[in-house]
Amino acid sequence: MRGTDWRMTRTTANAQPAAVAYTRTDGAYRLHTLQVFTVTPNGIARNVVFQDPKVFSAFGLPPILE
Repeated sequence: MRGTDWRMTRTTANAQPAAVAYTRTDGAYRLHTLQVFTVTPNGIARNVVFQDPKVFSAFGLPPILE
């Protein structure tokens, strides 16, 4: 992720913590990625990143943050 104009929201996926990243484009925050974390006692062990619009749709993620 490049730049500094991002917004993140929390969610879950398959009972794991996840984050949704939005980047500012053309004056609006547009959906960029869904990131799912595998957390262990030592911290985040894995981060799986999805950029597929079909995945976004399956999770009901808004394409633009209001």
